[in-house]
Amino acid sequence: MKEKIAKLIDVKTIVTFVLVGALIGCIVTGKLEAKEIVPLTTMAVSFFFAVKLNKA
Repeated sequence: MKEKIAKLIDVKTIVTFVLVGALIGCIVTGKLEAKEIVPLTTMAVSFFFAVKLNKA
């Protein structure tokens, strides 16, 4: 269990979660339009999963 948590706490994982959280927060509060941050978030999430698949 500790190994999974240690692997989860990685810089790219934290950045991905922060970007997804920012996307959700900005859309909910209406501060930014979704079209401004969706490409960046999509790129980060796809990179995150591509790296995870290559490691497996």
